[in-house]
Amino acid sequence: MSGDALLLVGVAALAIYTGVHWERARRAVTDLRNGRRRVSGLRQTVARERGQVAIITVVVVLTLYVVTRYG
Repeated sequence: MSGDALLLVGVAALAIYTGVHWERARRAVTDLRNGRRRVSGLRQTVARERGQVAIITVVVVLTLYVVTRYG
């Protein structure tokens, strides 16, 4: 193998390595965006469920108070 052929093989290997690295970085950024969207959705769900639990707790406490006071 001549020096030129070896240089071409080295450049091709470097291009493949760089392409794989670039693709991994691109996927990581995309996954990060999707992860942030999922986390945002989960936070909204948690806030909504906390609100529902608070309402249920208030209703139960009020019901217990009415039942014990007037029952």
